[in-house]
Amino acid sequence: MSTEQTRSLIERFYSALTNGDREDIRACLSSDVVWRLPKTAGETGTGGADQDGCVRGREAVAAELGGRTIKETFDTSKPFALEIRSMIVDGELAAVQQRLTATTKAKGEAYDNQYCWVYSCSAGEISHIEEYADTLYAARTMGWKLEGEEQ
Repeated sequence: MSTEQTRSLIERFYSALTNGDREDIRACLSSDVVWRLPKTAGETGTGGADQDGCVRGREAVAAELGGRTIKETFDTSKPFALEIRSMIVDGELAAVQQRLTATTKAKGEAYDNQYCWVYSCSAGEISHIEEYADTLYAARTMGWKLEGEEQ
């Protein structure tokens, strides 16, 4: 894929994400897509992730990104925003710096975290997503129990 094709695909994917368009999210993903989540100390198998910290396959990734993760993690009756801060695209690779603001469901706290998602694309589809975030901040704000910490 050319840089322009990859950029167009990633922009379409983010449009689908922000609009909650699960069908278009699915259309952007390869059938064997892998979404690798960052591990939080002491936590495995978060959400729909397997023991390796991955969500695998078009249906599973679309279900998580198309609403399940958002609905289980955040209070959707409160404002929710996903802002693209920057995007760098080179051939079949893209890196997107983004900011997510919301209210956590578990603790009712304001959530404001920075993420970087790195994408590999081929044949007009996203084949791999690697997610980076401040997992300690996320865990504490979400009320997740961390290894060695008392609840």
